[in-house]
Amino acid sequence: MHYKKSICYSGYRLNQSPVTKIYPSKQEILEDLQILMRDGYEQIRMYDPGMHARLTLEVIKENNLPIKVMQGMDLDGEVINNNVGWGEPLKTKDIIQNKKNNLKQLDLLIELANQYPDIINYVSAGNENTSDWNPKMVAVDTLAKYIRTLKENIKQPVTFCEGVYFWNTHAMPLVKEVDFVSIHIYPFWLRKPHEEALENTFAAYEATKENIKDKPIIITEAGWPTKSSLGDYTSNAFHRTYVDGLEAWAKKNDVLLYMFEAFDEPWKGSDKQDEPEKHWGVYDLNRNKK
Repeated sequence: MHYKKSICYSGYRLNQSPVTKIYPSKQEILEDLQILMRDGYEQIRMYDPGMHARLTLEVIKENNLPIKVMQGMDLDGEVINNNVGWGEPLKTKDIIQNKKNNLKQLDLLIELANQYPDIINYVSAGNENTSDWNPKMVAVDTLAKYIRTLKENIKQPVTFCEGVYFWNTHAMPLVKEVDFVSIHIYPFWLRKPHEEALENTFAAYEATKENIKDKPIIITEAGWPTKSSLGDYTSNAFHRTYVDGLEAWAKKNDVLLYMFEAFDEPWKGSDKQDEPEKHWGVYDLNRNKK
């Protein structure tokens, strides 16, 4: 697997949200993809097989855009996790419904992968679902079954996306199931000083390569927010230095990297304006490059 300029894409604008089911229009999606292609992006990563992904795939096909998609699932929790980092622990009745929802998502993902084999080039069986802070935890053996089901029903290579620490610990049994390993690296959340952030990222990638020798390893999330309540940790300058440095390293070392993320998303996280989840975009809400 080789370097291509790639980025995570979720195009929700002001007053749009997957929670309220108000989605970007085809025209808005086309505008976003044209911005990304103008700046050299060849691949995007999307997180669930719902309406936003479907519209995006239609836009790519209808306009014959030269852009590929890694398509994933946003799994609901199937494990009662009493140590969640945010939200509330699930109840048994939630888990019963979540398992049904996840099987529906699995079917939808298979459908999309087979409907758009020339656009969807990779498929992910989940996102950070072995992380011990996540209310959307799914047991490793269940994730393994989802991965095997995908591999039995589609032609694309299958992965699972998870933080670098959890790939090297909790998620290790999934290495033998996936076609390649997809890691997330966030020195920001580790409170690393900005001047150490890039070296921390490179070291985490190399350590994972040393630990996992028999599968290709790519980075499906890494980035730096431009605003947060942590104050000195964020600025446009820090963001720019990190993003540019990481992209240059990935290109030089032929590492496939999906930068997190394309555009700021005002629906995410808390209602506070300095909520970092809202400010990871390479482009701001008005589609201006930071």
